[in-house]
Formats: sequence, C-alpha cells, structure tokens
Amino acid sequence: MTWRVPTIAGIQRVTAITAGALSLLLLALASPAAAIGCAVGGAVMITNLFLLAFVGRWIVAVASQSGGANRLGIVAAPLKLLFIVTVVALLLSRTDINVPGFVLGILTQPGAIFIETWRVSARAA
Repeated sequence: MTWRVPTIAGIQRVTAITAGALSLLLLALASPAAAIGCAVGGAVMITNLFLLAFVGRWIVAVASQSGGANRLGIVAAPLKLLFIVTVVALLLSRTDINVPGFVLGILTQPGAIFIETWRVSARAA
C-alpha cells in the first residue's frame, strides 16, 4: 500500500468549501450573523494554516543557511501563534461577531483535515 499525505493546499481547499457550505446552511437555518461568524472563523483558520506553512518553510530555510537552529527560527512559531490569538481576541472583543458561528467556522479546519486525509488515503488504496 502506498502512503500519501494530504497537502496544505488540499486542506485549505476543503476548509474553504466546508466553511462556505456551512455558512450557507447557517444562513438558511439560523441567522445571517451566524453565517458571517462561520465564514470569519473559517477565514481565520485558513490564514492560520497559511502562516504556519510559511513560518515552517522560513524556519527550515534559516536553519539550512546557518547550519542549525537560530534564535529567530526558535521564536517564529510562538510569535505566529501569538499573532493569531491576538487577532481572535480582538475579533471577539471588538466586534459583534456571533461566537457559536465563529466556533463552527473554526471547527471546519479539523473536519477538513479528516476529510482530506480520508480522500487522499482512499485514492492511494
């Protein structure tokens, strides 16, 4: 059996589709505020994974140039996490975003990871 790993782009695509579909479902069944919250939550997670991939590539590039770990590389990932936590805190404290919808949007990424892993592994079998 050949083992295949899902790509970041594949996970991002499934996250966008899932968040969009869930937002439309919330728009029809719940409220426009919940739909917007879900879309914003999905966008935050897509941005988070994009930044994680960017920071990861940057850390590897810096480490390969310097011959090992370097101070900037060590603090890059925690700074990215601090940035995302700050953005989420500001969104929740300064806007009137629908929190349950936002949480559903956030949860689209773990769901998308499962869906994309299943899809890729089913193709490899």
